[in-house]
Amino acid sequence: MSLETFARFDLRVAYHETDAMAVVHHSNHIKYFESARIDFLRKKNIRWHDHPDGPLVFAVYSLSAQYLKLARFDDELQVWSQARLQGARVYFQCAIYAKKLHSFIALGTTELIALNNNFRPSRLPKDVAEVFRTLPWDEVWPPPLIESRGQKE
Repeated sequence: MSLETFARFDLRVAYHETDAMAVVHHSNHIKYFESARIDFLRKKNIRWHDHPDGPLVFAVYSLSAQYLKLARFDDELQVWSQARLQGARVYFQCAIYAKKLHSFIALGTTELIALNNNFRPSRLPKDVAEVFRTLPWDEVWPPPLIESRGQKE
């Protein structure tokens, strides 16, 4: 698959996200995954559904992270992601790429369930489910094209 298949969210490590050694604290990778996920939903025009005043919210059912390398203050990072619908759950995969290192520094997965306004499990609206059903999904993760070909700006 081409790089255009995956969503990309860019950020730069802020000082307050680091520890005393100017290394990104591990808890911030989860925040980066979250920011990338919200950006992904916004770009797919799904964000209005998942809102405190909207018809549903996505609740995190499970989350995992694998830390591969360190990121430091002021590093430019890219969070690459893809999503798919499986049954009533939405799965996201994220891979954080450090431009300076030309390498992935962390991988993560998030499993979401939709909740209605009463915080009960709910089916996704048909239009939202259809968006997720039509998204491409690559079983090879993280995308090898990023490291092997270099970055597209």
